[in-house]
Amino acid sequence: MNTTNKQNKIANRVLKLNQKGIIFSTDAIISFTITLFTMLIFVLYLSNIVNSETRKIEQIELEEKAVFIIDSMIKNQNEENALLGACNYDSDKKRVLTNNLNYSQLKTNSKPITIEDFFVKEITITFTNTNKKEIINLSAKDSKNCINVKRFTLVDNLKTIIEVKTCKIK
Repeated sequence: MNTTNKQNKIANRVLKLNQKGIIFSTDAIISFTITLFTMLIFVLYLSNIVNSETRKIEQIELEEKAVFIIDSMIKNQNEENALLGACNYDSDKKRVLTNNLNYSQLKTNSKPITIEDFFVKEITITFTNTNKKEIINLSAKDSKNCINVKRFTLVDNLKTIIEVKTCKIK
């Protein structure tokens, strides 16, 4: 009987140890799973932030290129492409009249431009006194990532708003 009691006591201890081990193992697995899910959520959040910032940087670069194009148009003269310079030339002063554009040159001499990963889709001229809008289409390409940049200018001494639409190549 003594040996049976001893065996029962040993068996009870082993069972208690096994129960404690099972509880500890279950607790460890749950904690590990929660930690992994927390890390996964954190990594996905960081990935989302990086993607968002990348899109913002691409949009800023596109806007910067559009501003450069419209600045070139209103501050320079280029007889080959009015998009790169459409200012009137003052022969007395021997310089271009910045912010005073030549309408006929804009209409007839504007040619499409594709530089690296963007292109100029269209130029819109809105005469402020009559609200007449004229759109000069430069490209038939389609893009979902486009930006418009507007500037107040004079076109043949009439107050206008020039709008250049630039788009990112897909």
